Amino acid sequence: MRTPKLPFSLLAALSFGACMTNDATPVEEVTADLELENGGFDTADEAAEFGATTLFAEAQIEPASDVADEMQADITAMDVVGAEAHDMALVWGRLPPDPTATDGRDWSGTLELSRGGMLIRRRIGFELATDRTLPRTRRDLIEFRSVTRPFADGLVLRIVDDRPGDAEPIRLTYRSIDGTRVHTIDLRDLATGPIVRDDGDGNRMVAAGRRRNDSCAHGTMRGRWHALAPNAGVYLGVVANAAGEPIGHVRGIFGERRNGNSVMFGKFIDRDGRFTGVIQGNYDAATDSFEARWLDRQGDHGVLKGLFFEGATLRAGGYVARWAETSCGQ
Repeated sequence: MRTPKLPFSLLAALSFGACMTNDATPVEEVTADLELENGGFDTADEAAEFGATTLFAEAQIEPASDVADEMQADITAMDVVGAEAHDMALVWGRLPPDPTATDGRDWSGTLELSRGGMLIRRRIGFELATDRTLPRTRRDLIEFRSVTRPFADGLVLRIVDDRPGDAEPIRLTYRSIDGTRVHTIDLRDLATGPIVRDDGDGNRMVAAGRRRNDSCAHGTMRGRWHALAPNAGVYLGVVANAAGEPIGHVRGIFGERRNGNSVMFGKFIDRDGRFTGVIQGNYDAATDSFEARWLDRQGDHGVLKGLFFEGATLRAGGYVARWAETSCGQ
């Protein structure tokens, strides 16, 4: 089987003017690999970050940082037998990213639960000059300041529902500081995949996650989704666990096969480059969504569900997804 070094050589060529090693165009290379089993990706170990540390840096995937949350003890005390917990990444900003954007969007406001409590586990993309979470005094409320322009900010949360048997579902509501913009997320809807709320002018809020299942591992995946042509492109990203801690990287290709199927393939490695899985699935351009599974050397091991936002350059497209081991169920 031919191992496709292609996605990264293509991105390097497109972004940094590297020389191609053959006469094929980038689109032709991707199109050819789409016809191969698993897109040509193998199960071999790789260098960390696929040996493309500079490229991942240039992609400017929003970094995540640890948080010391004042509500840690309160939420831990709630998380007992009978309670129901959800692990979720909530991202807001310009999606897809627009590196040329000059107008910012002030997202400063609150996140409030209809019941239960939430713990901030990590911040995503927060910049010291404009972004912060305010000191917390209530377990069901987070106040924050956030201004985005070309990219996005976000929070990784653990939400604990101490009354899961109530008739009304638990909901998370974002409200801007002036009260003019409100988005509500029903946590039950996370079961079907990421949720998107349109905030206008290319800005969106996206939630990805799932109900906690202690018998399996799960988390999120996010990064850049780069369309080379209407039916061919590449993606790369960072894989995180349920707490939002980075645990690996992914690279892949997507596009339309000769038989008309819209497919995606890729490879998932841990932080040291050890093989974790080969990704195979389908995407839907009509709904900007994808669903895939990943296979390790023994066979089926997990599932992915995500949303993508196409971009014509490496930094101008993105995706957000959740992943889970097969033992988690759907």
